[in-house]
Amino acid sequence: MDVDVYYSGQRGGTMPYAALPAFRLFCKKNGFQLKWDSTNKRVDLDPGLKGKVCVLFTGISSGGTAYEWEVLGNVQKFLSDSGMEVVLSQNNTSLAKNTDVAIRFSLKEMRALEKPRLIFFQSEDEKRQDLVKCLRTEMQQSGIPCHYKILKNQKQTSIVHIQLQLPLYTEVNKRKIYAEKIALHLASGVLEYFQNGLHIQPMAFLPPNILKLFYSTMLFPSDKEGQQGADEEPVAEEEPVAEEEAAIQENDQSSMEASESSSEREEQLILAEEELLEQVVSIHPIEEVSEQVELRAAAEVYFDYTLIHSESVEKPYLLIGTLQVKNTGNVELNNPIVCLRVSPVDSIKMGGQVLPPKLVETMAVQGTSGLKGWRYLEDDWFAQAMERGEYWIAPIQPVTIAPESTEAFQNFQISFMKQETGKGIVVEGVVLCNDQTVHFSANNRIAVSF
Repeated sequence: MDVDVYYSGQRGGTMPYAALPAFRLFCKKNGFQLKWDSTNKRVDLDPGLKGKVCVLFTGISSGGTAYEWEVLGNVQKFLSDSGMEVVLSQNNTSLAKNTDVAIRFSLKEMRALEKPRLIFFQSEDEKRQDLVKCLRTEMQQSGIPCHYKILKNQKQTSIVHIQLQLPLYTEVNKRKIYAEKIALHLASGVLEYFQNGLHIQPMAFLPPNILKLFYSTMLFPSDKEGQQGADEEPVAEEEPVAEEEAAIQENDQSSMEASESSSEREEQLILAEEELLEQVVSIHPIEEVSEQVELRAAAEVYFDYTLIHSESVEKPYLLIGTLQVKNTGNVELNNPIVCLRVSPVDSIKMGGQVLPPKLVETMAVQGTSGLKGWRYLEDDWFAQAMERGEYWIAPIQPVTIAPESTEAFQNFQISFMKQETGKGIVVEGVVLCNDQTVHFSANNRIAVSF
């Protein structure tokens, strides 16, 4: 009797009932979660981290920076495939009370800093020493120097705070490299923490498609050769010629009888081949594989802009820009939120047809399907922009970007005075879609040097 085996709710195949005890011990040893349904003769397997919860917080500042969202969004993608639940949050620290892992990642830019560095903030009585140790080991492999700061007389918290400190005006491509390294090693540190604490093998973290790939390519490299051997026609052994048959061949009817004998042997060979084929099929059942298209959220984000300036020193430069968002994936992107990150903050003024939330009802453009246009995300948008150098903007009406379609945040205006020699103006962009679960950084940035 065979039993059905399911992994993460998907049927993986069958196994002999007699192998169930050994299979159960194998799963227990490697950290898989196994449930045996004796009524339906079914085994349900789940990743070793199913039921574990990890909360990722952005920086202390309200809303968090776009860079923080980008890093933590990638960490969420890495960890979600391992089976655990990963939650992104801003300042709802109450989520950290009943979670297995709580990490805050923040970004701080410093004018006098020459090289990037990571700071681990720890209280004097740190309850998460094991987690900090694993994160520290992994983060050191990112190539970014790690430092530690002890917080004295601080309220005890279960949140591990890691801050990336960057020199001001760090180039966009370097920012992206740092973001990828930090996300990769941060996720690896969390997995190592669970591996050490729960004694779970990393194999139990892998999703079904990776497990299938691993077993088919690494553990059974000779399967293809074996299958080729099974596909070859079996060679029939030559039967010894009996003396009676030799005598018959000498008779006058030898030609007819030889023909009949040859015909009988051919029929026997065909029957033997059919029996062998039935045995092969019964051992290796052929399953129909339905073609599945992997859902992928992707987008190209880029700036188009025009710079207008006057010869007069007293008049400001005017930058008129558009942020294009092209859906290059195969799923819809809903309600894009745009973050424009500018520096230096005190030298730039934001303008254009972007409305404060309080003025949307009275001043928004009335379209055929209702109000339309763009608005600032928060009522205190100006104060937040002066504090963080970020302008958060959202569409007034619901927006859906279908695959291969493009949506544009058009004609935003940025004005600034001429800067000192050697300094410049920088504008970067990030777009968040689908309830901020996916993040796309602009492929280019606006940079004006003096």
